Parts: sequence; structure tokens; C-alpha cells
Amino acid sequence: MKSAASVLIVLLLSMTVANAQPCSIPDSFFADDTIVVCQGSTFQLNAPVVPGGNYSWSTAAASNSITVGFNGKYWLDIMAGGCSRSDTVTVLFNSFLLSPFVGDVKLCKGQPALPLQVTGQQIQWYADPIGGAPQSILPTPSTVDTGRATYWFTQTIRGCESPRVPVEVKVIDKPKFDLGEAFIIPCGAAGITLQVVPDGESTYIWSNGIHGVSMLAPGRGTYSIYAENMCGSFRDTVVAVECEDRCVQFPSAFTPNGDGKNDRYQPGVFCPVPQYKIVIYNRNGETVFRTTNPSAGWDGIFNGVQQPIGAYVYHAEFFDFILKQTFVRKGTITLVR
Repeated sequence: MKSAASVLIVLLLSMTVANAQPCSIPDSFFADDTIVVCQGSTFQLNAPVVPGGNYSWSTAAASNSITVGFNGKYWLDIMAGGCSRSDTVTVLFNSFLLSPFVGDVKLCKGQPALPLQVTGQQIQWYADPIGGAPQSILPTPSTVDTGRATYWFTQTIRGCESPRVPVEVKVIDKPKFDLGEAFIIPCGAAGITLQVVPDGESTYIWSNGIHGVSMLAPGRGTYSIYAENMCGSFRDTVVAVECEDRCVQFPSAFTPNGDGKNDRYQPGVFCPVPQYKIVIYNRNGETVFRTTNPSAGWDGIFNGVQQPIGAYVYHAEFFDFILKQTFVRKGTITLVR
């Protein structure tokens, strides 16, 4: 038979079990242990709503949500219905978000271009450094003409967009320049400096091996410059004569003996001659040679017969390309064998 004390203990235990209620507080309050937030913003930590619950945050707040603006570890205690639970979360404001990796681009005028390639996550681009609507389709630069254009790119990581970084696109053309018309080197001068305007993209080399955009032309002759860049190459040539020169120089003798040296009477031509005529006469006044071609010369033969040694007379007219005037020259030629 049970004692009165035993009956009392059993009764109290039965009442405690009958009055116990399940805890209504969730085991965890936050979805992640660490939350990354974009720098320069704030973030609201929201805890579950527990009816009748008492909230105690590490910040001393007593509501179910708080707004945070700094890196840190935040914890919350909730008490309700005789039970309590705690949870902790770390909030990091991302101040180290890197912009995408970019590089400037150089293209050739008139050649097809591909869309710009930028390395990063969720790349977007803007037409301006500040403001404007983002575009996700990478731009294809125009190469219709030379010039520069700038595009601004960002990447987005965990919902945070990076600062904008520029990509400069430069469209260039193959080198092009003009050394001008033939020129005269003044008497007593050391020469004339030839120069072209550099385009900042090309390398230059002159016909005498000098590198650069200028060189000294010391005397009569033909000078040229060759330039090259990623888009192509170009060459230009100019003729120089000295102050006492004319475009056409007439020698005083020739030796048509078949030795391959000075076998024709042919004036030296140092620059373009758009108009030219020469007539050669023998001592009887007969015309033994006539031409309007400055590259042609007399071989000492007239009517199929080699002409005798001696003096011949020439009469020449030509337009001097350098001095821009017509000259008439007369003189004698000595035929020597």
C-alpha cells in the first residue's frame, strides 16, 4: 500500500507534465552564419516573430529587427513561454570588391572589330563614368574612322557592383605622309632637313638607314622614307638638287665605242621633266638626232652610219620642275672614239 508521500509526488509530476508547453522559438534565427553586404549601404537583420517573445540584441535593441551599418558579429537572445534560445550572425560590408580586369584596345581603320572582352563576373558597361543605364551586351567598337572612344565596365559579385573602370578604344590608320615636291639645296648650305609629322604609332626609316621622323639631305639625290605600324606601311620619295643644278644637265662629250661606258649622248635628268626636246646637228647643219624623251640618247649613228669624231651642236628646251620655268640650252658635243 502506497504511502501518502508517494501519492503526493506522483500527483505533482503528473501536473507538471500536463502543464508543459513546447518551445515556440526556432533553433536558428538567421539563414546564414555570414552575410556579405555592399559597401556604403546598411543592412536590416530580421529575426523570427515569436508571439510574446522578449528580444535582447547585442546592440541592446529589444525588437525583432535591427539595422546595422558596420562589420561585426551580432547575436540575439529570445525568451518566450519559459524557454530561451540564442543565435549569432556575422555581417561583412564588402569594401574590397575589385573592378573587372580590363585593357585598352587598338584597332585598324576599316577592319572588322569584335565585341570588347572584359574579364569578370556579371559584366556590365556604361557610356559614361557616372550615371547612365547599364548594358550587359558587350559593345563592338566602330572602325569606320580613326579616333578614340571610352567604355566603362563593372562587375557584380554577390549582388555588389564594383566601381567603373575605363577601356579606351583607339582606331588608327596605316602611316601616310607627303615629302612634297623636289627641292633645291641652297648654295653653301650643309643640306636640307627632311621631316614628316609622326603619328605616334609608326616606326620610320630613311633610305640612308637613319631611324626617326627627320634626316639631313646633304646634297643632290633621291631620298625616301618608309614607315610601318600594325595597320600597314607606306613609302614616299623626294628628289633634291643643288643650287647650281638644273633638272637637266648636258655633258660635253661621249664615246660611242661599244665598251658599255658613255656610249650614248644622254643628258642627266635629276627631277621630273614634263616638257623636253633636244636636237643634235652635224657640222653641215643636218639633224642627226631628235627626241622628246629625256630617257633617250644618241648612239652616234646617223642614217645607219657611225658618225665621225668631232664637234656637234645641240639645241635643247626643257621645263625645270624645281624652278618652275622653261630653259633653252645650246652648246657643242664632242664625239670621241
